[in-house]
Amino acid sequence: MAGDEQISVREKGETAKVLTIESGADLSAPELRRMAIETLEDGGVIYLPRSGFELSERERELVSDTAKILSREPDVEDGRPTIIFDPARGRIKKYHYAQVRGKMMRAQVKDTARPDIQAMMSRYGEWAESVILQLFPSYQDKLDRKRVTYRPFARSNTQSLHIDSSYGYPTQGRAMLRIFSNIHPVSRPRVWQLGEPFEPFVRRFLPSVRLSKPSWLSSILARLGIVDGTKTKYDQYIAALRALGMRDKEYQRTAPHKVVEFPPGSSWIAITDLVLHGAMSGQHSLDQTFYLPVEAMNDPSHSSLRILERLTGEALV
Repeated sequence: MAGDEQISVREKGETAKVLTIESGADLSAPELRRMAIETLEDGGVIYLPRSGFELSERERELVSDTAKILSREPDVEDGRPTIIFDPARGRIKKYHYAQVRGKMMRAQVKDTARPDIQAMMSRYGEWAESVILQLFPSYQDKLDRKRVTYRPFARSNTQSLHIDSSYGYPTQGRAMLRIFSNIHPVSRPRVWQLGEPFEPFVRRFLPSVRLSKPSWLSSILARLGIVDGTKTKYDQYIAALRALGMRDKEYQRTAPHKVVEFPPGSSWIAITDLVLHGAMSGQHSLDQTFYLPVEAMNDPSHSSLRILERLTGEALV
């Protein structure tokens, strides 16, 4: 069974559609799969109220007290730094830094907790892939499974509406398909704001984009295999549009948006380079990122790559 907007929502203007897939629904049902892929590729969000991913007793104990996981708490609560698990290497990235109020910080996982947190994140990645392939079997063998992110810190300030760019790792036109889960051990929801559709957002900021040549550093990192290839024009456009939108205070104040609450035990799926979104509050969430080639989509013309190519009038990869 599927429906629309069956979660707590406060809305202003035209925003991303939310499709609810009820607990116990047959994910292999043809009509449900049709609705899911149309929602996803049209820049919507798929909501699974009771996702099926469960923590072990040991994991729940750790998540209930971050002091058991981390050597140091951050000075401020804005949801960072995060913990990143690399499925290709089967372990947590030890030196993953994030800028927190002007300071470079990393989540230092205690040796006593590392095996359990790694196991949790590894299991989550496998579970996430199984859910995605049940809903979108046409993506089979096309997905490139990337990082799993665990967010142990609370967020107390609202993140600006934004599209996801490549975080320094070029997608080269591939879509960023992500599945998120709220694993808070008690009752705290994960709260997001969702923005307007991708194309009107791009039309608003595209005239202000000024591209520069990729830096020599990005080329060296690609040659060394530290990042997955060099940045394309697509990567540059997405990064520039993201930055312009996030910095525009008037846009953030007046743009169409709705507030959506995802309770503990729920999951949600989106192509996040298409969906304008921003976290507002919550603590303890997991997400798995996949890169999806545009050619593997049911309708490639709906991808951020093809929309940008149409609006710019040039090939971007």
